[in-house]
Amino acid sequence: MNAECAPSALAVSETAPPRVPRSLILVQALLGLGTYTFFCLPYLRRVCGLERLDAGKRYLFACNHVSLLDTILLGGLAWRSGNYPIKVLGDKHVWHASWIKRVLSSHIGFLLDRSRLNPGRIKELKAFGRSAAHFNLVVYPEGTRGDGRSIAPCQPGIYYIAQEAKVSIVPMFIANMQQVSTKGGRFHAIGGLRKIVVHFGEPIPPEDYLGYSRMNFASSSGRAFKRRLPGDQQNI
Repeated sequence: MNAECAPSALAVSETAPPRVPRSLILVQALLGLGTYTFFCLPYLRRVCGLERLDAGKRYLFACNHVSLLDTILLGGLAWRSGNYPIKVLGDKHVWHASWIKRVLSSHIGFLLDRSRLNPGRIKELKAFGRSAAHFNLVVYPEGTRGDGRSIAPCQPGIYYIAQEAKVSIVPMFIANMQQVSTKGGRFHAIGGLRKIVVHFGEPIPPEDYLGYSRMNFASSSGRAFKRRLPGDQQNI
């Protein structure tokens, strides 16, 4: 796969989420500055399409997933582009595995317990979607961490999130993260330097997807994600 850049063209409630405290915005700004300085700058080779984003809008970022460092990377890029505060949908057991992960997730995460069946899961996903009123949302629609080379089919949960969020969906692809960190591998502190390329695809406005039924949303949105990513990513 050619990773070079192509040319750019938490309680569940049925009510709207409360506004974001200024203290949380400040914390995310400091975290974003730190992660951009100490992770993005040394490990990013290129970012494509970031200029498409409007800091005055809210987005639903749908991204492939290779490592927990994906979230750190996106936090730094959100700070750089002014698209914060963010809220990331994550697995409670993964993000509560250490005190560092718990601290980080407390400021950016909307965590679900994926280890058990939950009849209220759709309500949780809808509540996360409604938080787009004040947050930029980040989801990993494949539902698990992949290999960094291919895009797996979207899981149905993104349908409920998108229907509540009603904001533009930005398809994303993080290339070469597997050369820095993977689910079960070690962190390549030296070998991973200047390897990561991030592609921001063209935003998909809500009028283009709100008419989909639940049955065909995942497959239709998956095809739309690939079409709106750069040409090199369409056949990964």
